[in-house]
Amino acid sequence: MQLLNLILKPLFKNADNKIDNIELPFDTELSLSMIESGCIFISLNQLATLIIKSSREEIIQLNNINRITFNFELIERPEFPSLGMHIDINTVTNNSFKFDYFFNTESPEEIELLKKLQHQNHFDILFFDTQVLSSKRIELSKNDKFGFNSLIDKVSQSFDKIG
Repeated sequence: MQLLNLILKPLFKNADNKIDNIELPFDTELSLSMIESGCIFISLNQLATLIIKSSREEIIQLNNINRITFNFELIERPEFPSLGMHIDINTVTNNSFKFDYFFNTESPEEIELLKKLQHQNHFDILFFDTQVLSSKRIELSKNDKFGFNSLIDKVSQSFDKIG
């Protein structure tokens, strides 16, 4: 098992993106309607995008991000190999929120999302209750990307051997 820890701050210049009627795909809206809270990665406008679903009250708190920590964990098991992404969000009022997402490394769609992330210099987080309420753009430095990209390369190589 390989671990990677990234501590990121949102890009405060333009950290709040305008929400101009973002249209989520029907299957994404359906998936989000089935969970009370959590997160998913999707491809939106050709970019990997993280959607965090929570209550409106929590989303209001999440809009004041002070620090985001991503811990990546490569889980190399024959029955369900995956790349775990553990997300810790701390707000300016010291509230802490934790989310987990596991990329299924046997899924071509999930591998494609990882490859998109690998080539992005930022990604957006959309905050959703019954609709997209707000978003934050997270910039990835070269140092942030280096360790993450090595994990994605390892995942891709494992997938190429299977597929």
